[in-house]
Amino acid sequence: MQAKENQSLRFLVVKAHPHDFTHCAGTCGIHAAQGDSITVVSMTNGIGTHNERLHDELLKPEADQDPQIINQTGDEYAKIKEQEFRQVCALFGVTDVRILDFPDKPFHKTPESVEALRQIIYDVRPHVLITQRPHLSGRHAMASAAHNDHDETAFAIMEAQGLAGTPDYGSRQRPHTIAATYYPGVYYMPDEIDFYVDISEWKEQRVQAEILFSSQGHTETFAHKRIEIHTGHAGWHAGTEYAEGFVRAAPEVLPRIHVPETALRRASEPRQNHLKRIAGELDKD
Repeated sequence: MQAKENQSLRFLVVKAHPHDFTHCAGTCGIHAAQGDSITVVSMTNGIGTHNERLHDELLKPEADQDPQIINQTGDEYAKIKEQEFRQVCALFGVTDVRILDFPDKPFHKTPESVEALRQIIYDVRPHVLITQRPHLSGRHAMASAAHNDHDETAFAIMEAQGLAGTPDYGSRQRPHTIAATYYPGVYYMPDEIDFYVDISEWKEQRVQAEILFSSQGHTETFAHKRIEIHTGHAGWHAGTEYAEGFVRAAPEVLPRIHVPETALRRASEPRQNHLKRIAGELDKD
């Protein structure tokens, strides 16, 4: 998005579960470090998602099960998940973290969830929204019940956007229209990505974020592998070490054609330099 010179942007990130934030965390870290404000919202506390320890204990014979895990309440697990979530957001300079606590597995769009999001839009008045994709598979596919929480979150924020931008009769509430909406590329095929953000400098924070979600069974080895596969794969397509891809919700109108410095450099630098840059052997500057 093109902003006026020295204008700080307000970002609103709306996700279904706490861990979903990680798919755009490096980009949020870049903008937070530049002085932009970031508000991250999880529609649910995630207690029905990725409780791997409980899953594995229930697979055991009852006599072998750990009572501490088996008897853990949803509230206790939610507190652990919230602590992890806030610690992860802090890694990327994000302190405005909101958990709406709607039930997950499944989460369904309701008038209450839409209204909660509309009020957050009024409160934050964001320029940029990053949220779940409103498509099941690919940008043109129809959505269905698969990954219901993610789809329903997308539907809820889309409806809330429309309501927030529409004046209500008898209300003094100032409408707000979000300037740009983006969907994380992790939900799309590489040829559907509109642009990539180079997060190579934030790779270690992305790894640490995965490690911090230990309640989901993440280990340090798993975290490194996941980031290499996800952001490393995106970086490979982008021509850099690590990247986060995004899909635009709508075409953007630009004042002129802009060719990024990274593209100009790639066109003129020696091919061996480009390969070394992808491998992390050269600086990005």
